[in-house]
Amino acid sequence: MSYSTLNITQLQKSLAPKVYGSLNLDIVPERFRTELGDASVLQGNEKIQALLNNPQKVEFFRQLTLMGDPLADALAARIPEIGFKNLRAMLEQAVKNGVDSVEGAPPELIALMRSVEQEPDWVDWRKIDFGAENGRLLGAMAGEVVVRIAFMMTYMNGYQGLPMVITGALTSESAAKRMKETISTFKLATLPGALKEGGVAYQSAIMVRVMHAMVRMNLLQRSQAWDYEVYGVPIPQVDQMGAALAVSYALSLKVLKNGGTFNKYEAAAVEQSRYLAHLLGMHDQFLSDDPKQIVETWQMCQATLRHKFDERGRDLNNATIHAFRRKSNSVYNRLFHRLDVNATQYMYSKIVGRKTASQMGIHSRKSDVMSFVTMFAPVAVGFLSMFLLKKIPGGQKLIDDFAVKRVKQQLAKEGQAEYKTNEKDYNQTVV
Repeated sequence: MSYSTLNITQLQKSLAPKVYGSLNLDIVPERFRTELGDASVLQGNEKIQALLNNPQKVEFFRQLTLMGDPLADALAARIPEIGFKNLRAMLEQAVKNGVDSVEGAPPELIALMRSVEQEPDWVDWRKIDFGAENGRLLGAMAGEVVVRIAFMMTYMNGYQGLPMVITGALTSESAAKRMKETISTFKLATLPGALKEGGVAYQSAIMVRVMHAMVRMNLLQRSQAWDYEVYGVPIPQVDQMGAALAVSYALSLKVLKNGGTFNKYEAAAVEQSRYLAHLLGMHDQFLSDDPKQIVETWQMCQATLRHKFDERGRDLNNATIHAFRRKSNSVYNRLFHRLDVNATQYMYSKIVGRKTASQMGIHSRKSDVMSFVTMFAPVAVGFLSMFLLKKIPGGQKLIDDFAVKRVKQQLAKEGQAEYKTNEKDYNQTVV
């Protein structure tokens, strides 16, 4: 596996000087673990230790800890001049109809959209469409709980969770907004043609990119709240990798354990996942379809992240697990929410262990098992029914139609994501 020798952080300075021009990006932030004896998120076996013994690899990931999204960051930096509403209107038009349709488009918006419009050489649309088709049913049946737990796993480390603390996400309302934006993007990506230029997932991914850029800009301007020498750049490349490539990592582990290569379903899922990651602004180094490289990249991100427990992670977990994401406060929605909370508590405790879950403020009760069964028994029955239906003529189309309809219904119930960050919500003195 080769790593770029280009100083990508200096490139970032040239592309977004208003955001990064005053920062020393040659530092080693406190969050970045380089010594084998230090505690990290991923503690070492011999293979992990070998990764950290490679200076070129370590240097590359140090840079990625200090790298955001230069093109999106440069656009966000124009907000004080252009105004948020004007820039948002131009961005929405650009992602729907192309940047050429935007009168008076700033050069930063043109540069961002031109970059997105240029498809990578590796793109295989047949695989992407097949991956979306196969992911639809899972997204429709269990996608919300998976995303919720993924958020909660992030909060186990204080370095990764801090942006959520500062941007007001300690409240259930703020946490619900963040989850809605993430869930919307990943669910939309399973709809037919959604990732193609102008598609709904294509639009959502770029809106998320710019929202992250706004968070970055606002945090870096608050030296009293954000110390980049400790935390690196807010929402850096290495932290985005987890959400963007979790599916690819899980599949890659399975393949390496069993030997062989990706089957057609796995290859399609990886292709769809990495193209979505491309739209979200991930560095090319993260966008491999080789299982060994995917696992190595993931492990490097985890092995170089210093372990840090922050009590505010408990508050983030509490806000996330109780986040109410439905538009209506009906009796049915409140009951569903209660079951969702209890089932998530049970699943989280099973994944991280009851002791760790308790440290993070999640206390699963025996009765939560019943909520889990109530929530997921219909899902299991649904998957079994779909498996049997698939075997009859025309069954696949019926399954696909059902999944598309259900995803659209769920998105409608949750309401439209805002893709914005409110400056007034920022906590000024959290560090």
